[in-house]
Amino acid sequence: QLRWGSNLFHIGILFLFGGHAVGLLTPHFIYEPFITPAQKQLLAIVAGGVAGFVCFIGLSLLLHRRLFDPRIRLTSHRTDLFILIILWVQLVLGLITLPFSLSHSDGSVMLVLSDWAQRVVTFRPDASGLVALDWPYKVHLVLGMTIFLLFPFSRLVHVWSGFATLGYVFRPYQVVRSRKLGLQRKP
Repeated sequence: QLRWGSNLFHIGILFLFGGHAVGLLTPHFIYEPFITPAQKQLLAIVAGGVAGFVCFIGLSLLLHRRLFDPRIRLTSHRTDLFILIILWVQLVLGLITLPFSLSHSDGSVMLVLSDWAQRVVTFRPDASGLVALDWPYKVHLVLGMTIFLLFPFSRLVHVWSGFATLGYVFRPYQVVRSRKLGLQRKP
């Protein structure tokens, strides 16, 4: 369960993170000669749907393991569970947005979201375009920003130790033991 869950989750989340970064932060004029906003949105729906579903399966396996394996549950901190649950809810919200995105097949919603994201990272925020969006987009955005706020205070910071390195892919699994429980390694 750990191997499948971890691999599916990490593959899915890396594709989702990269897809969101490239999809939202690439200015329209750069891709306009090659692809229309409607085509870009369809690509995002299909690729994001597949990556989101893969990530959802992996995270569900990891969350189930953490909740129902007594040994893992005993060594888990409540913030670990909290972050996993928040990520799971965020994935569900992202998957919920897919049918809404299909109903806006002209790419207009993607342009609104891209404009907002590009304004945020260039310190020119303007959320007025988001007002007309459907509720799943808004909740997904708020929860996503909440995750960014919680990021440095959780185990999500492990991303920086292995981000973009092949060493992370081939490293052995970490064994976490709690000192407070008095668990010791057998010789």
